[in-house]
Amino acid sequence: MNNIKLKRYGLFLFVILLMLGVFSTQDTQAAEVGTPLTNSAFTATPEPNKFLNIWNTNGYDLQPEAVTYKVVGNEITLNTDAARSVWSVLGGVFDAPHYRWYKSDDGISWTEVPEWQNGHRKNLPIQTTEQSRTWYQLDTQYWNYLTGWVAKTHIYSTVAEVNAVNVPTNATGVSISTDSDYIYNNSEGQVNTTYAHAIVDPISSTGKVTWSVDNINLATVDSTGKITANDKSLSGVVKVTGTFRNMDTSFVIGTTYVQVGGGLDNQTVPSGQPATFTLRGDTNSLTGVINDNRIKIEWYKKAPGKTKAEYLGKSNSVSYTTANTTASDNGTQYQAKITLKEGSKSTTIKTNWATLYASY
Repeated sequence: MNNIKLKRYGLFLFVILLMLGVFSTQDTQAAEVGTPLTNSAFTATPEPNKFLNIWNTNGYDLQPEAVTYKVVGNEITLNTDAARSVWSVLGGVFDAPHYRWYKSDDGISWTEVPEWQNGHRKNLPIQTTEQSRTWYQLDTQYWNYLTGWVAKTHIYSTVAEVNAVNVPTNATGVSISTDSDYIYNNSEGQVNTTYAHAIVDPISSTGKVTWSVDNINLATVDSTGKITANDKSLSGVVKVTGTFRNMDTSFVIGTTYVQVGGGLDNQTVPSGQPATFTLRGDTNSLTGVINDNRIKIEWYKKAPGKTKAEYLGKSNSVSYTTANTTASDNGTQYQAKITLKEGSKSTTIKTNWATLYASY
């Protein structure tokens, strides 16, 4: 009887070992550096359409780095930041993001990165263990446990190519850009962020970029390049610096500038001429949204020495032009209130009070 049990146990063990052997031989080897990408896991969601840094469509504020080179043995992290449009947020305020990373080792077939390999995290850490090329793509899903999959929103990133190489390459230059050159300093923390990006030369450089600003009272920047304006109504221009550090401790530096303000600039005009106050930030797509009756802009003014605001009416324009000014208009302040509405829900953004100086 004991012999029968031993035989059964041996057979069971043999089957287990055989299965492990089969599964191990099915592991896909990472592609060689230089292998082309044939297809992505998903069609990437188009770049978000924004106005005044307000999201009109879903998308990614920060895509995973398109091409990365790292020396074998070094860990890298693919950083991302997806968001929904203001309309989606108003219509699904309880929805939360859920992350699903996908990976391709051959540039053709894709599999989901399991949770135990950090595949359900917003930012994906990757340990490079051999010279290879792999590709990654993120599906950011917005839903809540009451509606589940029924009302799920998918936002697909672009594909990130990760190259692990044996020999480091130094960067000889880096250029810095930002998604927006103007961010708001309102106390509500609205439309107050943008991202900085670094483009290194050559693209195969194997170092790492770090970020800094010259005035943290105006704005701060984190390790992913996210710039956040102050919420104390402090205005000015902040210098953003990206430092790409090579593996031999040498480095290259690039800079750009971002203006921090309340949304309206003070205006100085000769007495007898009109003044125009215009919303700062990206307003290219605002007209279409206004025409859809999803947004309204209301203008107000305060006469010199007055605390009560006078309603100037609703405008279908991002700017307001006064009548011809007189000396008595000197010191008058103007403000815009932007209201976005979706169904029964709405949100409001107010600019600063900008001052009119009528010179004479």
